[in-house]
Amino acid sequence: MPVALSLGLGACEAPAPLPAGLAGTLVFVSNRSGREDLYARPLPGEAEIRLTWLDEPPRDPAVSADGARVAFTVGGRVAVVDLATHDVRYLTLGIDYADAGPSWHPDGRRLVVAGRRGEGEAADLFELSADGAGPESPRRVLLESPAHEGEPVYSPDGSFLVFVREDNLFRLDLGSGGTRRLTGGFRRARQPRFLPSGRLLCLWSEEKRYGIDLLQADGADRQTLVEGQVRYENVAPSPDGRYLVASDAYDLGFAPAEFLTRRGNTRLWLLDQRGGVVAPLSRGYRHSSHSAVWGH
Repeated sequence: MPVALSLGLGACEAPAPLPAGLAGTLVFVSNRSGREDLYARPLPGEAEIRLTWLDEPPRDPAVSADGARVAFTVGGRVAVVDLATHDVRYLTLGIDYADAGPSWHPDGRRLVVAGRRGEGEAADLFELSADGAGPESPRRVLLESPAHEGEPVYSPDGSFLVFVREDNLFRLDLGSGGTRRLTGGFRRARQPRFLPSGRLLCLWSEEKRYGIDLLQADGADRQTLVEGQVRYENVAPSPDGRYLVASDAYDLGFAPAEFLTRRGNTRLWLLDQRGGVVAPLSRGYRHSSHSAVWGH
């Protein structure tokens, strides 16, 4: 059955211990230094490592398949930071296109992005080289249409993409160039993410209800994992698929006291594979942590 939950103040006063066997590295955006930057947290420990010192807030982090690099956007530009050295390299300059939502190809040599030429214009899907030595990586068109395409993600084998168009998930087969819709109905789908099994997670909203759905890569067998008043900003699976990490934007069922202490800040939560809350992954209400991804 779908889980209906509310992350009120009482759920955060006595954090539960993290389960044994957590592994990998969380990468997320946080403003704990006074401005937003990228941080990494190797699990199961609690020590957090600051990865960037930027003048503009980073967005859309994505960890490469080998866990060594993180792609992200800043001011419409695409950049990559090395997790070992913290060196940042820009792949685009944000002149001809403003890019968002990078996703790594499984080979670690290219990225898909949603790029638009000007403010208010629809975004199309492009592939960038992650190996280019110059300041502007080669750009190849993957999909152009009058509609707005966003949040693209490569399939685990790299043969197709899943992206969002007009509040539904679509699939682009890279061999044939054909597209097909995977979701429909009244639920507004967003943020597709692949599990190691090849199945898809997505967030959804319908009026004042929010949740997480699970479906096959062809759109079949859609089922609801979570349904309730908590709107998650993002969700990402662990490398082994046993857990999820999510950040909550708001909870319509919050306690009044929480409004005074939280002040709109977002937190990271560890969920089980069915979407149930296990434990908080960020502490305190003095800063926000969001946009987490989970790499090897």
